[in-house]
Amino acid sequence: MARVAGKFGKLGPQFPVGLKEFTAYASAPLPAPPAAVDWATKVPTWPMDGNDQYGDCTMAAAAHLIQSWNAQTGQGDQVPTEQQVVDQYFQLSGGKDTGLVESQVLAAWQTTGLWGNKVIAYAPVNVHAQKAIKQTIALFGGVYAGIQVPANAQTQFQDGKPWTLEANWQTQPIEGGHAIPLLGYDAHWLYVITWGAVQQVAWDWWQTYGDEAWAVLAQEYQEAGQVNGIDIATLTADLKQI
Repeated sequence: MARVAGKFGKLGPQFPVGLKEFTAYASAPLPAPPAAVDWATKVPTWPMDGNDQYGDCTMAAAAHLIQSWNAQTGQGDQVPTEQQVVDQYFQLSGGKDTGLVESQVLAAWQTTGLWGNKVIAYAPVNVHAQKAIKQTIALFGGVYAGIQVPANAQTQFQDGKPWTLEANWQTQPIEGGHAIPLLGYDAHWLYVITWGAVQQVAWDWWQTYGDEAWAVLAQEYQEAGQVNGIDIATLTADLKQI
């Protein structure tokens, strides 16, 4: 089946004042990340979730994280249908296909919940801190991330090629902002979900085009009895201040 690039819909990053980076909430030094992690292939199929018609990538990425968390923890939390993803998108966007800000999606997810699923907490991760990105993927089943997409990335995706920096990368115009979950990595690649497929992403490509990343502490982990060394009390207290 041919790959088809979908729509964009991630608005510019907004980082709440008073919310520290994820690693600041570690109650002890976090363990070194493993050499490779793969949550992406533990899920048999990744739906488009309406992102071929609407700029609902921020919501599709959240739904994909629920799939990843279920696969990691063995919990059976409900995965929203495509129509539920689209409906939730329009509810948060005020009924218009305008895109959404990732931190606003996260705030709604933590306070009122999305599709009956609530997250415990969230915090930003430095997009250039490769070790912290790896730790977050390894410990919490993925990273809720955002990128600025250059024009040639759509062609690379449709051709089934990894996202890599080509010789003319500096002249590539940016087509739009896009939300993706980072669900795995190894020495050479990140593995992300976009437009219904697993996409390989070179680390230097991510360093160039990644513009936000979030650690999200899932309810599934609390149900499974895991908090992975994070000071939940301090983090949730900070979230109440924003």
